[in-house]
Amino acid sequence: MTLVGRENEGPIAFSRPEIDESDIDAVVGVLRSGWLTTGFECSALEAELQEYLGIPHAVGLSSCTAALETAYAYLRLPAGARVGVPTWTFAATALAPARFGAVPVLVDVDADTLNVTPEAVEAAVASGIDAFVAVHFAGIPVAPEVHEILQAAGVPVIEDAAHALGTVDHRGRLAGQGSVAACYSFYATKNLTSGEGGALVTEDPELAAFARAFRLHGLVGDAWSRYRTGSTFLPEIHTPGIKGNLPDLLAALARSQLRRFDDIQKRRRELVLQYRALLDQIPGVRCAPSAFVDGSSDHLMVVVLDEHIDRDNVVVHMNEAGIGTSVHFRPLHHHTWFRRNAVLAVDGLPVADAMASRVLSLPLHCNLTPSQVERVCDVLTSALSGPGVRSERLAV
Repeated sequence: MTLVGRENEGPIAFSRPEIDESDIDAVVGVLRSGWLTTGFECSALEAELQEYLGIPHAVGLSSCTAALETAYAYLRLPAGARVGVPTWTFAATALAPARFGAVPVLVDVDADTLNVTPEAVEAAVASGIDAFVAVHFAGIPVAPEVHEILQAAGVPVIEDAAHALGTVDHRGRLAGQGSVAACYSFYATKNLTSGEGGALVTEDPELAAFARAFRLHGLVGDAWSRYRTGSTFLPEIHTPGIKGNLPDLLAALARSQLRRFDDIQKRRRELVLQYRALLDQIPGVRCAPSAFVDGSSDHLMVVVLDEHIDRDNVVVHMNEAGIGTSVHFRPLHHHTWFRRNAVLAVDGLPVADAMASRVLSLPLHCNLTPSQVERVCDVLTSALSGPGVRSERLAV
């Protein structure tokens, strides 16, 4: 696989935002407009997201975390409510309901996709849950059966789609169809970025209206309404909310990226397919999921190392070669707070435990070149055969 005279032998970042001159112009335009906070640009982004996703309501927010908190607050569940959450996710997925007094019920995942399994969801429903947060890990949609089980049980579903803008499942382009809402992230590492930011999308007009007020401390009416010339609007609070609005400065960047989002996704798909072809030739590692999923948003390039391979040594080797990596994720029940405050399955979370030290995320962003992908795979091959990487217990 090694190439001779390969271009760009410098460091390869794990993630790097794809920013072009149109993005810069959009942000500069807002700076020159004199209006930086939530206003025209945020409203325009919401309308464009609605059109792109084919969903009637989109609300811009300061983060996916804010979107999750808003969706959960809308359910108005009592303190002590039990909310099912996959243990394989970022902490915000479970901390959002926990901030409202809910108890996270951690659910195991599939070893191949790292998404929740229908069987684990059935067990969670049988144990008694009041809501469920479905995570589309790495942009891979959860199985349709997960939705069917929860719908049949009457359990409301919030979709953590932080990785999944552009994901397509059995319902079409993923946008919260049939669920409470889908919550997106526009964080700096995401396929579409505004640096910080997110959105809540839903079919429910009452939730959309709730979210618009909730993101501004619960005030009905935003600054755009209050401060326009000639306005006599006086806001009031019906329900206490959060500070979670999306400023125009960030919304303008998201709008600019949305205009070419299909091209961004096409480029990511090309890189993922190249990675998969090369990784299939490397012993000691497999892609997650092992089979290519056409409906994925291609957010992460996750690999699973064989048992008894020391991931830390692999990471050190790659870092020394200038290759950035990351780990998605440390299971929630491996964190002290969740061990003390969450409910774990009676039989434990064996899949997550077994996978926790084996996953590794490789660089994936639109600035990568084909030769850089090959270099990443070359260095990974070298790392897997390096000294101290394989345990003596590994059969030869």
